[in-house]
Amino acid sequence: MIENVLYQVSRTAAAAMVLTALCCLCTGLIAILLTHMPGESRAERAGRVTRVLATFGAGTALAAGLTGIPYRWLIGQVDFETFVIVEVGLAVMFAVWVGGVAGLLPTGRLGSR
Repeated sequence: MIENVLYQVSRTAAAAMVLTALCCLCTGLIAILLTHMPGESRAERAGRVTRVLATFGAGTALAAGLTGIPYRWLIGQVDFETFVIVEVGLAVMFAVWVGGVAGLLPTGRLGSR
């Protein structure tokens, strides 16, 4: 049962990662094109959307890794040593990702204008 849950979560996160990467690429290209148009004010907003998509895509990639490796270990395709090394590496990457996301969050009060 747990193998099936891990498998489905890993597949869904990987699919979300791929779709997010495509959307991030498109919005990034739109932001680049808009910066070269005189008088265009939407370039900054497109850049913000691209950063949010990149952050979400990284999160889904980490979720896919953090669920895919335990699934492979439970079904016997990966030995325990490899499982531990990869999971510790992914946990470190997750901590770095959380720090990066915290740096992207807006500072100050939300209600102030």
